[in-house]
Amino acid sequence: MSEFFPARNHPGIFSTHEWIDAWQTAWADSGNIKLAEVHTSLAHGRHGFYQYSQTKFSLFKFTTLFPAGISTPVSPSLRSEYFVVGEQTAAEFIAAACGHCWDQLFIPDVLINSLEYAQLVQAAEATGLEVLVRDTAASYAVRVCGNNFEHYLKHIGSNTRLKLYNKRKKLHPLGVIEVRNLWPQLDEFIDILNGFHQQRWGKVCYQGRNLQQITTFLHTIAANGGAPDLSVIYCNGKPISAVLDLHYRQRIYNIQSGYLEKFQDGISLGTLHLGMQIEKAFSTDADYYDFMAGNGKHSNYKQALATHSENFASLMLVRNPLLKSLYRINDRLRRLKAAAD
Repeated sequence: MSEFFPARNHPGIFSTHEWIDAWQTAWADSGNIKLAEVHTSLAHGRHGFYQYSQTKFSLFKFTTLFPAGISTPVSPSLRSEYFVVGEQTAAEFIAAACGHCWDQLFIPDVLINSLEYAQLVQAAEATGLEVLVRDTAASYAVRVCGNNFEHYLKHIGSNTRLKLYNKRKKLHPLGVIEVRNLWPQLDEFIDILNGFHQQRWGKVCYQGRNLQQITTFLHTIAANGGAPDLSVIYCNGKPISAVLDLHYRQRIYNIQSGYLEKFQDGISLGTLHLGMQIEKAFSTDADYYDFMAGNGKHSNYKQALATHSENFASLMLVRNPLLKSLYRINDRLRRLKAAAD
């Protein structure tokens, strides 16, 4: 079991029934995917499957099976990390998947340094599937359990510490500063967050199916052991920064954030707000304050703030013999091209 994601944190928010059910509510009727087996169980874990077909290498049409609750190229839902199979074994999960008709099975964001990963690979290979790693990503977190905020501050870089904590003294002279958890006023919070993202990225954070997914998920997980923190910093009554965190099974997930750009020279609002959230996490039972995967717009701020990290791998389990050969040829051509460059 990975110490980065211990058993007491399982199944993780992205493998809960609440997450998968919210995904199905938002995405199951998408015309780009087809139901293979609906997810219904509250306890059994990953037993729902969907599929889609695409043309590969400009010639061949193949079917990809995927577990309910994840993002795919044809159904770009919210990213789900820390894939686990739930109460079943990896062998049972693979056997259930093999009961459907498909050419390849996609499983995203499994911690490489975990028993789950080893068992999935073993079960797949024992079934005759070829295991291909199609993507990797680093996940970052601050170890909270057995640590304290003062010790944490001493062990991050001086420039990071300045942005994260020391610049707080510059914030309060600018007006009346208030930090509030807006839960359960989710609509108001989403409007604030979307406004920040529209300004910074030119598009909103949550809309359409993904708005439906996150809204359904937060309401249901809050009724089943989760504690959403819709944290907003106000200056003179005006929202200037927003952070969406979720505390679930001794882990705090930093799901999304946004802030007012060009608020004040010398103040990094996003980092400053995260510093407040991290400090608050040290007063909880959480093992980690988890940034998960992904980078910032200009820098990998998660790496600078984190005390620990692990790597994810996204797996493609290939059953079709022709597709296995095509992947081998394609990967060989890529290596030759890379060597030539």
